[in-house]
Amino acid sequence: MARCYLCHNERQLRNSHIIPEFLYEKLYNSKGHMMAINGIGNRGYKPLQNGEKEYLFCDDCERLFNDWYEKPFLMQWARANPLPNPWSDLEAIHWIQSDYKVLKMFHLSVLFRASVSSLPTFSEVSLGSHEEKIRKILLDNVCPNRFEYPIFGHAVVHHESLELIHVVTKPIQSKLDGHRCFAFIYGGVRWWISVSSHRNLKFEVTGLREDGRMPFHATSWNQLEIFQEASAALRGHGNLRKDPL
Repeated sequence: MARCYLCHNERQLRNSHIIPEFLYEKLYNSKGHMMAINGIGNRGYKPLQNGEKEYLFCDDCERLFNDWYEKPFLMQWARANPLPNPWSDLEAIHWIQSDYKVLKMFHLSVLFRASVSSLPTFSEVSLGSHEEKIRKILLDNVCPNRFEYPIFGHAVVHHESLELIHVVTKPIQSKLDGHRCFAFIYGGVRWWISVSSHRNLKFEVTGLREDGRMPFHATSWNQLEIFQEASAALRGHGNLRKDPL
């Protein structure tokens, strides 16, 4: 028995996904493996059969995450495919229409899980006092307004085909215009969440709006530092193909 990180009750904990498994679906090969690039070993990567897990939440809270946050996002994003694929051109901006609460609460649930995780992959995510605030938001299922934890995103596309790149990467922390922000890549998008005690006006203008509308521009995958690091890790082990993606 241990304390659940969401409800804080002493319960039997389940081996919980930090990022839901359905976001890894497109990464598996015919053997049910996906590549985890870590720069370690004689190949620079290791095969995985599941996304990373940790014993964090009880059965009740796992069902809460699944029913309230994961299933709605699965249907409205992963299955609905609201973004154009391939992208028209790198200069284009596409607006999507979705459910504000579904997008907002799902991303906050991933952010919270990453913050309470002790896995090295999520070491850059530490929310401080905001961790308790977001825990209560998730437990009560009360969606904050657009001024709290605003979300901005841009599609990640292949530099030639302009097709969406479906990968899952380790989150990073950064400072944007004086605001602490966390970036995750999943679902074909690099999602930025601003975690700050004062308003992030740039995210409010360019990010998710309370009517569910959200503008997206596209970024070529090979322009992102995290992919350059992955390529360097493979190159250092002699396994980098001309076009790894």
